[in-house]
Amino acid sequence: MLVTKQTRERGEVSVAKITRSSRLRPVEIGKVGELKTVVEVVDEAMTAFGGIPLIGRVERRVGLIKELSARIEDIRAQNRVDHEKEDVILQRASQIAAGHADGNDCDWLRIDPAILLLLNRDPETGRPGASQETMSKFEKNAINAGNLNHVNEIFVDHYIACHRKPPKEIVLDPDGTMMKTYGTQEGAVYRGGKYKHEMYFPLKIFCGEWLLATILRRGDQSKARTILAQLKIIVAKLRTKWRGIRIKVRMDAAFCSPQLVEWLKEQKVSYELALRSTSCLNEYSKWFVEEARLQFIRTYGDPQFIGSDGNQQAHAKHARIRGLATAERMEEEDTSKSRRVRVVGEFCYQPEKWKKFLKWNEWERVICRCDYTDKGSDVKYVLVSQQHGIPRRLYEDSYCQRGSAEQCIGRFKQIGRKLSAQEFHANQFRLILYGIAYMLLMHLRKFVKPALQRADANTLQKHLIVIPAVIRQTQTKRVIQISAKHANRANFLDTWRRLMAA
Repeated sequence: MLVTKQTRERGEVSVAKITRSSRLRPVEIGKVGELKTVVEVVDEAMTAFGGIPLIGRVERRVGLIKELSARIEDIRAQNRVDHEKEDVILQRASQIAAGHADGNDCDWLRIDPAILLLLNRDPETGRPGASQETMSKFEKNAINAGNLNHVNEIFVDHYIACHRKPPKEIVLDPDGTMMKTYGTQEGAVYRGGKYKHEMYFPLKIFCGEWLLATILRRGDQSKARTILAQLKIIVAKLRTKWRGIRIKVRMDAAFCSPQLVEWLKEQKVSYELALRSTSCLNEYSKWFVEEARLQFIRTYGDPQFIGSDGNQQAHAKHARIRGLATAERMEEEDTSKSRRVRVVGEFCYQPEKWKKFLKWNEWERVICRCDYTDKGSDVKYVLVSQQHGIPRRLYEDSYCQRGSAEQCIGRFKQIGRKLSAQEFHANQFRLILYGIAYMLLMHLRKFVKPALQRADANTLQKHLIVIPAVIRQTQTKRVIQISAKHANRANFLDTWRRLMAA
């Protein structure tokens, strides 16, 4: 007997027995057409995540989890350990890659046949994986002050290990991202402005789609305060491996500081740094703004949404367009979006407040981009180290490409956005696990068909990971069977062929 339920009636206790066999007996759910339909439990080893073994195969190729395991000291009493630390990390990272980032998910995924197969255990009778309690204790003790920096450097070391030949140029794109919190986590601080929430503010550094760092920061920490320390670590490692390699850094205005510019100059690192608008910069850019305004008037006439009620007029026009028939709506949308003039210029600039920090005599080159639309002017300033080149090309073909970092952050957030542990270091480790899962999926993407090679994490999960399967085992082999009717059966098999042939 598994469960007893007591009810008190007329002062007496009656006991209703619910056995396992009665709980799992078939359920009739009516008729479909003329046939009776039944839901029943069978003894097959079935899983909803038939693609999880792909993650294990990719890990065996790249060794990210193995390397992370080597950087963590296991403080558990080894004579009482049921799950080796590499298995714990592999299980957790694979569950994250499958779309289940919560530690609570371990309690039901630990017996999933795909997870057991991943851990090289019998999918029907094998010992279950780590529970939520085991996982939480492991996360809590994985990182401490002694190994924090060594663990955080795993991604830049992985980038170096995967590139036998030095790239022509390494472009670093740092950016911060908000991760909301809903408890009393250590370091989760309220931040105002556009955020207005208790949060962490992790720093991500990408090189293309390669994650080079994911650093947890308090919610009230600014980008400028923390970026320099991370850049020093990454640039030193890259230059140690590839002496004299060209490195460029692209950042938004929140990162720029005189100390940062001074260090970039000393290290001969190229930079493209956005600047916050100031009255001095606006004075320098007046000619470009006026030129853009005149070009707009000559081309399109007077701007339509200038003035105190400009936003209301813009919303009214937008609502009117969206109510039109399809052909007319598309034409109006194209016409509205085409009403734009861009002027890109440059000027020399030396901030007065920087002189006490820096000992340069030269003036800095600033690219000024001015877009003029029906709502007026929109101006952006970018401080660049490159002293030659057409300003428009520098802005559009180089600096604007940092938008790819924001897309990478979007993919990263698809992996996991919950940092609910109480300890700061435990949440830092969880952030690293999210990074591990992200990188494993990006490595997996190299083996998919061309149509999926730019897919985000959610798409990879739908096409390759979350696939119902039956896992059978004979005396000579294990077989993962998926339905011949499954929409992604061809992609699944093709990816396995490419991965095994590599």
